[in-house]
Order: sequence, then C-alpha cells, then structure tokens
Amino acid sequence: MAKILLKNYLWLIDKLSKRPMSFDEISSSYERSSLFEPTHPLQVRTFYNWREKIDELFGFQIVYDGSRYHLHNYENAGSDTPQKWLIQSIAVTDRFNHSVRLKKRILFEDVPSGHVFLTTIIDAMESCKEIIIDYQKFSNATPKKGIRLQPYCVKMHNRRWYMLCHVPGEPLPENTPEEYKRLGCLKIYALDRIQRLEVTPDPFHYPNHFRPKELFADYFGVCIGFDAPLQKVVLRVYGEQVKYLRTLPLHQSQHEAAIADGYSDFEYNLHPTIDFFQAVMALGSKVEVKEPSSLRETMAEELERMIQNYRKG
Repeated sequence: MAKILLKNYLWLIDKLSKRPMSFDEISSSYERSSLFEPTHPLQVRTFYNWREKIDELFGFQIVYDGSRYHLHNYENAGSDTPQKWLIQSIAVTDRFNHSVRLKKRILFEDVPSGHVFLTTIIDAMESCKEIIIDYQKFSNATPKKGIRLQPYCVKMHNRRWYMLCHVPGEPLPENTPEEYKRLGCLKIYALDRIQRLEVTPDPFHYPNHFRPKELFADYFGVCIGFDAPLQKVVLRVYGEQVKYLRTLPLHQSQHEAAIADGYSDFEYNLHPTIDFFQAVMALGSKVEVKEPSSLRETMAEELERMIQNYRKG
C-alpha cells in the first residue's frame, strides 16, 4: 500500500508541476492514469491527505486559490535532485503503462549494472555500515578479495553505476587537494565489477561537512584523478556540432566564449581527466582542443596512434 501511495503522490506532483488544475480536472486525469482503480475514485478527503503527505515528504505545498490548485516550491528543487528524478520516472512509467498500443514504440536503454548491488549499497549508506567486496578490475587477471569500504555516495555515468568510497587504512592518492586530505583515501568502484558484496555490522562516521556533489562539480563523469589540476580548457567546435553543445553542454562550467564564421570556442573550468578526454575524442573531427597545450598534445598523440592502427590495417 505504501508503494501505491507514493506513486500517487509523485503522479500528482508531476501533474501540478505543469499547470494549475481544479479538483475536477485532477480527478478526471487520475481516472485516465494507469494508477486508477475503478473501485477507488479520487475523493476530496483522499486528495487532502495526499496534499499533506506531499508537503511532509517532499516539501512541496499544494495551495488552493479559490478555483485551482497550485504547486509551490517545486521550482526551487534542482533538476538533478532525487525528488525530480522520482517524479519524472513515475510520469514516464504512467504514460508507458497507459499507452498499451505504443509499448513497442517506446524504447529504453538497458543499464547493465546496479540492479544487483545498488539497493544493498544504499541501505549500507543509510545505516552507515562498512561493506566488504570482491572486485574485478578490467586490468587485473584475478579479482581482489575482501576490500573493506565505507560507501559515501553512488553516481550513474554512461549507463553504469559507480560508488564513491572511503578506503580506511589506505594512503592518500598523490596530489590530493588540501580540502580533501582530511577525508582520507577516496576511490571509485564500478558496481558491475563487484563479484561479491557483504554489509558488515561495523559502523562508520560519514563526514557531515562532505558534499559529494561539490566534489564532482569540477569533474566530468566519475574519475576524480587529482593528478589532473583544475584548469581552463578551450574547445574549438565546428559546424553543426556547435548547436549540439549549446543544447547539451559537456559540463556545467561550459561557456561559449567566442563565436566566429563556422565555429565557436567553448570554455570549461574542470579537471581534464580520462573521462573528459574520451568525451572530447568521441566528438570527432568537429572539435579541436585549443587549451591547455598539454591536453592538445595528448589528443594529437592519441589521434596519431589511431591513424597508425588504420594504416596497419
């Protein structure tokens, strides 16, 4: 019953986030949704209870102006918050379930990792319990067993789930910034490479001052290599690829610094780790690294190796 009610709350938030609605409009829309049960039409009292729970759980107020209901505080929630993600997910699921005729025309990408260990890791994060994993690196022939970790956060990137952990007892990585030294050794683990996971009864203290979002803000993807210093990166982008980056920025720091005939220069302020390097490579010949020179040289060397591979073929 709790899961059904949560879906109803999320459905109602999604509806009112689009426009104010009268009770009759809400009731009619609910009867057309996949959540509706003919034996349980939406009653005024039920709707009142939903409003209270939505305020309690999400901090969104549903206010009546005499004719329609308005959703307050929704615009203050960031687009990357779990609340927004849940609301959007239930909205898509509702439309998917309701449109039976379109099921074969709505295609999803499979996420190969996460479904096995993700919920267990979230439970361990919530209870602040250490975990032990057996982990198979792509670069190693055999898995490393019995790694003790303190899970700090999980993050999705390129259809894979990753876990940021504190590794107790391990030395700090080289070039760790001063502000992160007190956190100890932080490492990233991909969930699809975990072979075994055990939640221990041993508690750990999550640092109250630590904000994972702030840590990842200056990175692209999940790599947090401190050997790549925070710096300005300039990409010269040609042709229609300019419009692509305008509508889907590579990184939150993206700024279109110069516009010319046939190209634009985009500036970024980030750590140019391997994740960013690969993303730029994927854009092909429409993108040229202008700054820094070190990244430009690395890009040129990689392109030369690719050319040699094709020439051998």
